[in-house]
Amino acid sequence: MDFAQIGEMMKRKKGTHPYPQHLKDSRRIATEGMVLLKNENGVLPLKSEKAALFGAGAVDTITCGTGSGYVSAPYVISVREGLENAGITVTSSAWLDRFAEASKKANDEDKTLNMMSRLWSGLSILIDEIPVTAEDIAAASDADTAIYVLRRNAGEGGDRRAVKGDYYLSDVERSNIEAVAAAFKHTVILLNTCVIDANFINEIPGIDGALLISLGGGDTGSAAADILTGKVSPSGHLTDTWAKRYEDNPASAAFGANDGDILQEDYVEDIFVGYRYFDTFGIEPLFPFGYGLSYTTFDRELVKAEADWCSVRLTVKVTNTGSAAGRDVVQVYVTAPEGRLTKPYQELKGFAKTEELAPGADQTLTIEIAAESLSSFDESCCSYVMEKGDYIIRIGEHSRKTEALAVLSLDEDAVLRKVRDVLHPDHELNTLKAPARSAESVSPLFCLSLKAADCVTADDTCNVVPSDYDGTSGNLPAAGAAAIAKDQATLIDVAEGRVSMKDFVDSLDEEVLLRFVAGAADETPYEIPSRVSEKTVLKDLNRMSSSGATTAMFRDSLAVPAWKVTDGPAGCHLPLCEVTSYPVGLLIAQTWDRSLANLSGLGIGKELAAFDFSVILGPGMNIHRDPLCGRSFEYFSEDPLLSGEMAAEITLGVQATPGTGVSIKHFACNNQEEDRLHQNSTVSVRALREIYLKGFEICVRKADPKTVMTSYNLINGVHTSSRKDLLTDVLRGEWGFKGLVMTDWGTQSVKAYDLAAGNDLIMGGYRSDFLKAAVHGKQPEFTEDGYVRTQEFQVYGGFFTNVVEFWNVFEPDAAGADVVETSVSAGTELNPLVQKKVEEGIASIQQNADCSCTVSYRGTNRGQYLSMKDVKQCAARTFAQIINSVSYRVMTSNN
Repeated sequence: MDFAQIGEMMKRKKGTHPYPQHLKDSRRIATEGMVLLKNENGVLPLKSEKAALFGAGAVDTITCGTGSGYVSAPYVISVREGLENAGITVTSSAWLDRFAEASKKANDEDKTLNMMSRLWSGLSILIDEIPVTAEDIAAASDADTAIYVLRRNAGEGGDRRAVKGDYYLSDVERSNIEAVAAAFKHTVILLNTCVIDANFINEIPGIDGALLISLGGGDTGSAAADILTGKVSPSGHLTDTWAKRYEDNPASAAFGANDGDILQEDYVEDIFVGYRYFDTFGIEPLFPFGYGLSYTTFDRELVKAEADWCSVRLTVKVTNTGSAAGRDVVQVYVTAPEGRLTKPYQELKGFAKTEELAPGADQTLTIEIAAESLSSFDESCCSYVMEKGDYIIRIGEHSRKTEALAVLSLDEDAVLRKVRDVLHPDHELNTLKAPARSAESVSPLFCLSLKAADCVTADDTCNVVPSDYDGTSGNLPAAGAAAIAKDQATLIDVAEGRVSMKDFVDSLDEEVLLRFVAGAADETPYEIPSRVSEKTVLKDLNRMSSSGATTAMFRDSLAVPAWKVTDGPAGCHLPLCEVTSYPVGLLIAQTWDRSLANLSGLGIGKELAAFDFSVILGPGMNIHRDPLCGRSFEYFSEDPLLSGEMAAEITLGVQATPGTGVSIKHFACNNQEEDRLHQNSTVSVRALREIYLKGFEICVRKADPKTVMTSYNLINGVHTSSRKDLLTDVLRGEWGFKGLVMTDWGTQSVKAYDLAAGNDLIMGGYRSDFLKAAVHGKQPEFTEDGYVRTQEFQVYGGFFTNVVEFWNVFEPDAAGADVVETSVSAGTELNPLVQKKVEEGIASIQQNADCSCTVSYRGTNRGQYLSMKDVKQCAARTFAQIINSVSYRVMTSNN
């Protein structure tokens, strides 16, 4: 199958989408999140209906990233198509056609990517620019304005590089842009990218405008045209700081492979991430956090301010003082007083966006800031503390352009919340400390005050963790419901209140329970007597496969359907289906509009249900620690408040459709992609509490997501999925999370430890044999050739295959203290994998006098190390999710 054929498969027949309005919503969201970075000499909106168009992104417009974050849209509108559809005559068709032909040829001839890589992961060969010649410029000279579209793509499994052609312009790109900017009266740059080195926008003469179109979903080209033509006034604002030099980013020296050690990340920048670092240490950015221009201007007036120990409430009047309609984003930053705890110069504490205001129109916004959000985490007492002094409240349009309009004074230190003493670093960190500030004189409009004596301290250290298994979180028999013997009960009986969840779980044998905590993966058959009444009609689900599911093996016997999940988060990852490709998380956050985040979630929830899927694996909420992270497009921001608020709104939107849910991910510190399965993030407790966990906390407390996905990496020396302090003490105990926790696909954690920690479901699928071995202490299963038994099994709904080795409770390790042995008969050829283990220092071979040999393996023998009580708790949470799923609603819809 060639590239053209795949392209045709991707072009689905229009009109078959279950919700055509979602395609329009996606375009609207994209326009609201595109950020105008530069607009000089009146270049935008376009004044002519002709434009020259160059750049790879004009043709190969990137709509979303690759890997699990890829969404196969029913159609994709490139920038060229968007402009032409908007009535713009593109004068550079010769160059564009030549580039399109070169791109097609490269993909048709490519032998490195198979069909699945293209359809499932969205991978393609992205050729470098072709030169813009003097002839190309002459042919396009009928236009005064040239538009150059620079594109970059990234995705799961790999990080970007600070090299030409990635973070920096390639030589051809720079040469082309210089030639175009010199030849045309006006030049506008479109950045179809995440963060890059954008200094060239100001360095190359002739560039009057720049628009960050990001990765705007299937209708990226139309949305960009809406902004360029003035149909929509730009109102997006950056959610990251764009540095003048890559080296100015606080984690740049140590990020990923930059320091030569990709497996160990020391978060020495601590809480000083993004603008918190730039603003505190006086580093001038190219574009500051929160930056974004408009086609109009606004005036902001603080008309009221009040405070108590619940919140600070600000009333802000915004007036459109320009000549075009537009929307404004009001950003509120707070400077906390210097004290014993080092602090950033300022932090975002609130924001709101106006509706579209006509010239001269105004709108009054109310911004409420939780009092606790003004606190800092004090590791010495495991508490969130407000230190005494003046809290300066600043209002403005970005982090470098604010005005101090109110001051909140606190007479003494106040402890707002006590939490558990957990998550300590695995080694000492020499973290950044803020320099002393210069004295600042402010003349606030409002002076507010709080007394520490009036503060009531919340205590999260003794919260009871809810349990589906023992009944403390519901699923008890309903009053008046007809009882049924537990050994005859089905999941329908639990849902309808005839039996408790605990009794149902207790009635199931060990093998059944293990199947429900391991996900579906090429399962071996296991039958049990049916408990389902002949009168009960169970409807089949859509058989479409996607990312994964729980087992469907017991649907007919226990009335437990497969609980199907699909990748995301920019739409349902269902290749060749009519689903909406929404803008990526980064662009949604750049709208600074909670209602638009909610709108995208509403659409995703409806589409999940339309295709019989229950959960989308998203939103992704990891912090933009460094711009080279390969999945920054999926995540929202360098700021945890903005990340948490956007994730909460998407969650509320998705879960408004009955039976659907989200899986907020990747919990936590999945801030690099390369070697993510083994990489360890060493982070201070304060940075975890204030930065890397805070967005998740906001989402959990505000939106009650149904599931959380743990990350591949380790935090402070332990896999996230195996950290009981993270999953049970913090997530459930402190934040009150009531849902299910699942692993990411194919983690390298010890799965029995995951279940014990409160990670309920092992996804990607996992053989129940290994869990049973952990319950019973089963030793390795050796074959006659001296190696353990191996077996292939399917993951990702059967799209990919993994190989498992039956070491059971024994973990091979050259440094291990335990040894297991197996004998190989004379004349039997050793498995080649034995020699590999010898080379790794794990195995040794002893030749015996009878010409047989003994193979010894060094490692750790864990013995019996999984409790069925933990399995039952995890299974109960899985059942609870299934009861409230699309799968269950479909299965029981005939009854």
